[in-house]
Amino acid sequence: MNELAKEYPFVHVYAQQKPRQPVIIKASTEGLCVLLNAIVTAIAYQENNGIAEVFDGDAEAYEVIVKVVNTHDELSPVPYQIEKQ
Repeated sequence: MNELAKEYPFVHVYAQQKPRQPVIIKASTEGLCVLLNAIVTAIAYQENNGIAEVFDGDAEAYEVIVKVVNTHDELSPVPYQIEKQ
């Protein structure tokens, strides 16, 4: 088995494909720390988004954006509803 490089934040977020399906997050320890920091930042500074800059398994960089919302309108639409439209 190939070990992940410990200094890089690897994160995979698998979104729901249909209602009641779990969201799965697979990550290295560094990836979970970066994601946790983005969550804490979003809570502490609600006018800003928390952003985690991470890598997928192919070493492609992307951002996970964490945003605090206060209404159902801000929360919608959910991913599996977008596909049906």
